[in-house]
Amino acid sequence: MRPTFRTLQLAATCAAVALLAACGGGNDDDPSPSDQPGVLTVTGSTVDGLNGIYGDGNINLTDVDKKNPVGSYPEVCTFRFDGANRVGGSGQAFGDIRYRPNEGVVYEAFLTFLGREFRADDGWSDVSVVRDTDRIRMLNKTLVATDGSGARVTVSGVIPMRPNRPSGC
Repeated sequence: MRPTFRTLQLAATCAAVALLAACGGGNDDDPSPSDQPGVLTVTGSTVDGLNGIYGDGNINLTDVDKKNPVGSYPEVCTFRFDGANRVGGSGQAFGDIRYRPNEGVVYEAFLTFLGREFRADDGWSDVSVVRDTDRIRMLNKTLVATDGSGARVTVSGVIPMRPNRPSGC
């Protein structure tokens, strides 16, 4: 018996859902305007044009969601931000932040400046989750490009979080 187009389409959809559920990714919502300011300062960039201040007003945020994915990925609180416009220039910063419930440090994050994504090779244990002021705080955090180029930036700043978070987040 030959599979029909509908059968193949259903199988492809199921496979895609399984892959997405297994990855344990971040928040899938689109960030929306908030009344919370944030700012990131990039220094020491090994890429021309990335140094500068990002955040000329309020930052767009998603709600903080608690995710408990299938597999070895731990339960995380996750949110995304964008709209951190570059001061005195074009472009913006955006990112995906993940931290463990009831923990005081970031578990994993991806920050993008002018279209180039960065992560921390040495972990995020020195980046604070400050729940009482609804902020993620970092100071002189060295990040490495995810494209394998070895490009580096040093980032300091504050990323706001929405105050209405799930328990532990």
